[in-house]
Amino acid sequence: MKRTRCELLVDCRNALGEMPRWDAASRTLFWIDVIAPGRLFHLDIRHMAVDFVQLEQAVTGLAMCLQESVLLLATQREIWRMDRLGLQRSLLYTLPADQALHRFNDGGVDSGGRLWIGSMPNNLIEPVRSAARLEPSGRMFAIQADGGAKSFDAGFACPNAICWSPDGSLLYVADSVSQWLYAYDFDVAAGEMSRRREFCRLAGLGIPDGAAVDADGYIWNARWGAGVIARIDPRGRLAQTIEVPVTNPTACCFGGSRLDVLYVTSARHGLSAEQLAREKFAGGVFAVETRTRGMPVNSFGGDSNDAQKPQNNERR
Repeated sequence: MKRTRCELLVDCRNALGEMPRWDAASRTLFWIDVIAPGRLFHLDIRHMAVDFVQLEQAVTGLAMCLQESVLLLATQREIWRMDRLGLQRSLLYTLPADQALHRFNDGGVDSGGRLWIGSMPNNLIEPVRSAARLEPSGRMFAIQADGGAKSFDAGFACPNAICWSPDGSLLYVADSVSQWLYAYDFDVAAGEMSRRREFCRLAGLGIPDGAAVDADGYIWNARWGAGVIARIDPRGRLAQTIEVPVTNPTACCFGGSRLDVLYVTSARHGLSAEQLAREKFAGGVFAVETRTRGMPVNSFGGDSNDAQKPQNNERR
């Protein structure tokens, strides 16, 4: 593959930028800053106009909804439907009482319109933050548009990189603590995940964070601490790395009119003063023009593939 170059798109200096999501209809890139205490950013690519909605608590997840101008937002323990200006919200789901010391983390939407989102020990609160390590007690939740949910005792310490193979038959989930990317058999009709197995572990290449899948079935995985995006082939082998000019890339998604631009969020959180002095654009959003195309992303409440199909009249 041709060497790709990563360029700064927005110098937003997020504490913990995460969950980039592309909305093809409005040509808008959305993402969150988790701990500021929480912000929802949006960038109109056509005019390069960026703004954000200030939230009153940490925000941990984001998904597009089938309903126009509505987003799905995860806070530490709740899932909300919210309009894009943050003016109206309705509660959809709350973590069960037996997960009182847990919070939501990474998530994604399957082709049937369900939100799949992992939980983990809540390292944003003192009882967990002071513990020696994160316990593998997180679950996977499959949440429907009516608020109904299934949970799976997946045993995650920090679930990340939730994404699907192009045909939807495989679900991928990383645990950032074990550093394994796992594969599951996935049944979209039944809303079931099964037969977990080890898929890929890239020793010495940082920690697996958020991910996206391209049309060829390769996983593009942000590697926290390594300053790269790893492109992993469908057999779990490292195919390519793309350098990002910051230590902590956090997540990525495909966007642009042809779904061939990879948007990458990053973090300043955890960097020393010396590192921040060297990494002027840490916490920014970056763009990588690729020679592949991403998979259309599903919207909560229904399959959005038709709405997300790439057009040919716009590069970014």
